[in-house]
Amino acid sequence: MARALACITLAALAGCGGLRRAPELDPKEHVRGERQRVVQIPFEELWPALLGALPDEGLRVAHADRGRGAIATKPVRMSGRDVPKRLAEIGDLSRARQAGLERVSELEVTYYLLIAGAGEAQTSVRIRSTIDAIDREFVSLGPGLFNIVPHRVEVPSRGVVEHDLLRRLVGNIFTTEETLFLLGEPGID
Repeated sequence: MARALACITLAALAGCGGLRRAPELDPKEHVRGERQRVVQIPFEELWPALLGALPDEGLRVAHADRGRGAIATKPVRMSGRDVPKRLAEIGDLSRARQAGLERVSELEVTYYLLIAGAGEAQTSVRIRSTIDAIDREFVSLGPGLFNIVPHRVEVPSRGVVEHDLLRRLVGNIFTTEETLFLLGEPGID
């Protein structure tokens, strides 16, 4: 009985994310899939504009450190029948396959924004993400005891979600003309 309780406790902690560690944000290191732009706005003006634009995009801020110029969002969950197709579009599936993930029932995407001054009136904006592919499995803990345990695998990003977020944020903060200048492509009407 004690062994079954220990297994239940361990499964509950794993399911709640209690055993996971958040990735470190190192602005000097290049992360696969990250997107970076230099904008012609001083840091002091861009910081509050970004904090205001994130909720407009359905993203909740989990942590904002103005001193480090770092913003982390709460995970965005995606579920439904289109999740495997969406994962193939935004992530590198080889790591998921290597980890033995057979199917995907949901995704969690967490965004990290690194903002740093790049001159008198310029600011560098980097957007990174972590993508977790999740398969919820039934696990037998003994006769009559079952639990649903999530099998999580971090999947490297292809840069699609970062590019989409950058485009949406720029569209919220800047005019169409400024968007064309910053991104070099048509904005969203």
